[in-house]
Amino acid sequence: MIVDIDVGNSRIKCRLTEKGVSVGMPPATDIKSLLQSIGERGRPTRIRLSSVGRKEVAGEVAVQAALWGCQMQQAKTTREAGDVRCGYLDPSSMGVDRWLALLAARNRFRCACIVVDAGTATTVDIIDKQGCHLGGYIVPGFAMIYQSLNLGTSNISIEPDSITNCAPGKTTGEAIGHGALLMVKTMIEASAARLEEEAQPVKVIVSGGDGPVLKNVIERDCVYIRDLVLDGLDVMFP
Repeated sequence: MIVDIDVGNSRIKCRLTEKGVSVGMPPATDIKSLLQSIGERGRPTRIRLSSVGRKEVAGEVAVQAALWGCQMQQAKTTREAGDVRCGYLDPSSMGVDRWLALLAARNRFRCACIVVDAGTATTVDIIDKQGCHLGGYIVPGFAMIYQSLNLGTSNISIEPDSITNCAPGKTTGEAIGHGALLMVKTMIEASAARLEEEAQPVKVIVSGGDGPVLKNVIERDCVYIRDLVLDGLDVMFP
């Protein structure tokens, strides 16, 4: 059994693969309980790990892997992987989750891509048709935007689940929610337009908890892939 683990800033995602069949586990917030649940399903032969969370988490996974007697492979951002070249001046400073998402997108779509992860933070990375990462953007995620405005102002009511479009808001809550969505939508479409200026057909790949909402407002070729980082682990460690 191969175990893929994606430790994010707020949640831990996990997928188990055995005999070519993959099964996702419910997102967790505690690594110890997750490892216990994995152990109840069987003894892994290999663990593939992506972690941008607390450094202690990777150590806990390594200890458990040793107890199980299985191999642990932890992903790191590198200058190149496969035919993807990192655009960061210092690749080690780029979050490994973003790097793995790029690898997965490139592996699946052999074209210019805008890769978006709409989670705690919203990240947008640009990769051209040759597999060159051109850099990216990081802005607060939607929940973080709502939280900051709620802390800084009063009498604002925001219902994130009701935000489905970018039309001008008819309430203060709508104005904030729709404005945040329009901000990210504009950033994505401006990034895609930059590639299209060079006659490169562009695909937008969206992941993360707020990905489905974003996909519904992107007015171009766009696909939502739920476990893009986990898919990247399979590319880095076949």
